[in-house]
Amino acid sequence: MRFSNIREPAKAQFVCIALLLGGLALLLVEVRFEHQAVLGKKWQAWIPIIYCCAMLVVGPLAMSLWQRSGRYLLAIGFALAPILGLVGFWFHSKAHPVLAMSKVFRVVCMTPGKIPMDADGPPVLAPLALAGLGLLGAVLCLTNATFSQKNRDLNRADDAMPNVSE
Repeated sequence: MRFSNIREPAKAQFVCIALLLGGLALLLVEVRFEHQAVLGKKWQAWIPIIYCCAMLVVGPLAMSLWQRSGRYLLAIGFALAPILGLVGFWFHSKAHPVLAMSKVFRVVCMTPGKIPMDADGPPVLAPLALAGLGLLGAVLCLTNATFSQKNRDLNRADDAMPNVSE
């Protein structure tokens, strides 16, 4: 694929989805590293790892079947991520999300450099990264990225018009 073809909405959509799958691969490495201490103790730590591995297998397969319902398979896969991200947020906040968020806001309002190092648990907002990637992916998969010929002709006509400013 040439970079000049990325201007076409369908190709740009495809590239964005591939980049999101790459983001999931990086997230997999990060989560595997950060969860290493709890993987043997808590089964919940395996949830994002299994999800990311599954998406890295299903993603390229679904992209190869894009025209034949592959986009919907990928949309379902990406739509699971916000659910899993919220479940992870629940686990990371130890079932007290309001209290955890109040701690986050309290730290945000403190003077930098005077924040006490409090290592009493996992990072509360970290699972929401998975939720964000999933939302982006689901929206991209469900967006119709094709232009009609009329829209292409209008865009070419707009590009051909001189830019006259007074």
